[in-house]
Amino acid sequence: MRKVLLLGLMLFLASAVAFAQDRVITGTVTSTEDGLGVPGATVLVKGTTIGTATDIDGKYSISVPAGSNVLVFTFVGLRTQEVSIGNRTTINVALESDVTALGEVIVTGYGTQPKREVTGAVSSVKGEAIQNLPMQSFDRALQGRAAGVQVRSSNGLPGGAVNIRIRGVGSINAGNEPLFIVDGVQLNNQSNAAFTQSNPLAFLNPNDIESMEILKDAASAAIYGSQAANGVVIITTKKGKQGKAKFEFNAFAGETQPMKFLDVLGGAEWFDRERTAWINSGNANPEANALNSMGILPSNWQTLSREQLAQIGAELPTYDWQREVMGSGRLQNYELSVSGGDAKTTFFLSGSYNYQESSFKPVDFERGTVRLALSHQANDRLNIETNINLSTFQQNVPFAIDGAFLGNPAFSASAVLPHNAIYNEDGTFNTAIRGVLGQNIVLVNAYNSGIQRTNTAVGNIITNYKILDNLSFRSLFGLDYRLLQGDNYRDPRTPDGAGVRGRSSVQSDWRTRFITTQTLNWNKSYNAVHNLSAILGVEYLSETREGLSGAGIGFPTFQFRTIQSAATPESITGFWTGYRRASAFASVNYDYKKKYLATLTARYDGSSRFGENNRYGLFPSIRVGWSMVEEEFLKTSSVVSEMKLRASYGLTGNDQIGNFAARGLYGGGGNYAGSAGIRPTSLANLNLGWETNVTLNLGFDYGLFGNRITGSVDVFDRRTKDLLLDQPILWTNGFGDIANNVGELQNKGIEFELSTVNVDKSGFRWNTSFNFTAIKNQVISLYDGLEFLPANPGIAVGQPVGNPPAPGLPAPGAWFVAEYAGVNPATGRPMWYDINGNITYLPLAADRVYKGSNLARYFGGLNNTFSYKGFELTAFFTYEYGAVVSDGQYSFLRENGTRLALNALREVDSRKWTEPGQITDIPRDVKTNGGNEARGAGRNSGSASLLKADFIRLSQLTIGYSFNPTLVSKIGLSRARIYAQGLNLWTYTDYPGYDPEFTGAGTGQVPLTKNYTVGVQIGF
Repeated sequence: MRKVLLLGLMLFLASAVAFAQDRVITGTVTSTEDGLGVPGATVLVKGTTIGTATDIDGKYSISVPAGSNVLVFTFVGLRTQEVSIGNRTTINVALESDVTALGEVIVTGYGTQPKREVTGAVSSVKGEAIQNLPMQSFDRALQGRAAGVQVRSSNGLPGGAVNIRIRGVGSINAGNEPLFIVDGVQLNNQSNAAFTQSNPLAFLNPNDIESMEILKDAASAAIYGSQAANGVVIITTKKGKQGKAKFEFNAFAGETQPMKFLDVLGGAEWFDRERTAWINSGNANPEANALNSMGILPSNWQTLSREQLAQIGAELPTYDWQREVMGSGRLQNYELSVSGGDAKTTFFLSGSYNYQESSFKPVDFERGTVRLALSHQANDRLNIETNINLSTFQQNVPFAIDGAFLGNPAFSASAVLPHNAIYNEDGTFNTAIRGVLGQNIVLVNAYNSGIQRTNTAVGNIITNYKILDNLSFRSLFGLDYRLLQGDNYRDPRTPDGAGVRGRSSVQSDWRTRFITTQTLNWNKSYNAVHNLSAILGVEYLSETREGLSGAGIGFPTFQFRTIQSAATPESITGFWTGYRRASAFASVNYDYKKKYLATLTARYDGSSRFGENNRYGLFPSIRVGWSMVEEEFLKTSSVVSEMKLRASYGLTGNDQIGNFAARGLYGGGGNYAGSAGIRPTSLANLNLGWETNVTLNLGFDYGLFGNRITGSVDVFDRRTKDLLLDQPILWTNGFGDIANNVGELQNKGIEFELSTVNVDKSGFRWNTSFNFTAIKNQVISLYDGLEFLPANPGIAVGQPVGNPPAPGLPAPGAWFVAEYAGVNPATGRPMWYDINGNITYLPLAADRVYKGSNLARYFGGLNNTFSYKGFELTAFFTYEYGAVVSDGQYSFLRENGTRLALNALREVDSRKWTEPGQITDIPRDVKTNGGNEARGAGRNSGSASLLKADFIRLSQLTIGYSFNPTLVSKIGLSRARIYAQGLNLWTYTDYPGYDPEFTGAGTGQVPLTKNYTVGVQIGF
């Protein structure tokens, strides 16, 4: 019995000891973003110092002592998660992105900084914010996502131009384009395509972007010196990370649809309108004249009564030309990437294919890209990396980018007289088109052809060498190479090609930009409170551009379409141009306990573009900050989690002028007594220098309630001094003007950004981000005491300069026009105000007043994201207010067919004056005096045809579902997501034209489209 009791006691003690022993918990830590394992995540037993890190696959194993029941999982950039153990031995955890973390790193000039230490005006847009948007270039995707950054699509051409203005328009004649930098390579973003708009930035697949930082104030951008006056956009592409190879496949497809069809008159309606105009003009036979205007007056019309003629007009058919040439188009996108690596080498390799049709066929965009990012740690001190982006994209070109050309479908579709049949009864094209637009644009579209092709290589090789623990050397060599090739054919079966038996035009244009940057990076901490870092660097850039173009006419048949088949060479030309820039720069950062922050930068630039006496410029800046949250009185605050005051002052330059603007040039092509000769083409100005941009910025960053509310407020005053203007000189010099540094321009305003986590409970999360910008743009001074430029009185002191529609074009100035007073209720005549505010029917030049500009004063964006257990919904709105534009397409239609035999908008025709006492803005229709009243101005004169371009737009609506990683892992996948998306689904506006978002004259431009897509993302 004693032995039995002793054995039982031993068993009891053994079981008690076993119960008190540590438990081993295993599992995997993954990311909800891609479902893949997170290497290097920390797993900690709460309340102890016991912890471990996940391996390369995100797996872990940890011994948990008795009495401990909670594990804490953490990783930089992901939200910390605490999990109760219970009686489990396996715990798998999926960590979510920490969208409220202010510990993120921001890419700044030639380096990076923690966001909390940034003292300049810098906005950041993460790659996931623009992921899977069916846009060909990343610049368009910036619209509404950063305060102070105004983005407008110039038109609806896929891969077309995008107009970006950072903190307003800073120049009148020099460029207003920001500097774009991709992985350290400074890009030239000028489009030199001859036959369409070909956005150079479309070379990069937007889904390959990790982040975009926008340096908005001069102090942040000053380290880039002479090319940074209009802001800097730094693009960082995706890189490989240590871990096993991760494959990502992404595909979406859908269609584009026209935003709007203009509601124009039908055949019988146009006849009735035309007849009324002839009646108002006192014509004795308005029916006959109306039919004659339409080109269908019967040869025996004199034997017909007015009633019979009216019956012919009343029975006229209507053909919808807009829907014949406008319609839905296809879009599709396919991508595959692989990334991974080990402790020595990491890689990221991706390929993509993108295709999109516009609303006007055959205009389209087709692109293929390959990108490689490779990094190798050769030893403890040496790291070598390279980033290579290769792309080719091809576009079927439109008849014209814009303009009132008879064969331009984008112009003529809404304006051609509606009684014209598109096809004959036998199905052939109708070529007897009546009215002023005498071409069958469907025929023109079918027979003409044209291709624009762009091949691009952007890449670098970077060496980082650690000289000391706190001193490193970085060497970058970069290349931006672009080859443009174009071919445009006017078929001999079309009106434009018939007279010359066909015309072929070709273009080749290649640009090579080489850049090298060499920097030393140093940092040191003193007594763990004084932190210093510095960058010292030199940079050299060389760019050359060459081009050849030619045209030939006279083709045997329309099947011969390339230029070598032309019987007669029509033209041939070629050119070469280039410039160079050499620079040295330095930057010093200091902080005291991360509380008081200061940055000094300076750059010294020399450019071959400027005069010999003014070729070099110095661009200094200073930035200071006070991180108030580090003060003792806020460190323990449960409300304030981030609070920082910022101030900066800096100078940047603008070198966006012609490569030889300062030089006296001679041009060839002259003929003197039968011999070749040259002649002067421009005067030299040895003192021509930079436009200098001086910006004062005051900012405030804030975070509340554990950063559930974060944001910033910035006020700025941006002055552009020494404006590059063409100053008139005496004609006895042989020239009318010379480029000179004169005048001053100002942009001042306020920016506001707000991000909130509205709800985060029980798996449901609702985030909101909002930004708002208000800007006032005005001319401060011109030259010789002038109040306005004689050649363009819209450029005037105290007035805005407007928004240049494209690089290389000057600012248009404010609208300087006679103010429209509406229609005389008694007579239907259009009226204007004279300079004294009295009514006049024939305003003079002296009666003109300023009526704003095409540059919006207020703009921004609003984004809401809702997520719940794998489901997500994103609604993104953009808005603009304050722009006043002239839309050439609308202006032609607003004439209501009175001046030219063009169609008219139904809403304009319905508002026209018809009887005494009627209050309206559309005059009565008349046919005399070119469709205008006798001794009266044209109905579109002055401000009559100016339009407000205000709008609020639902720019993006996305619905998606991410499958549970555990579920999809059973079929060998690490993640799977499906989504549906719409772009430009709804627009709130009073705008009467196709769309308020465009640049330029608006005449004959392809408008933006609505896009609908469905897609899938798979990781394995």
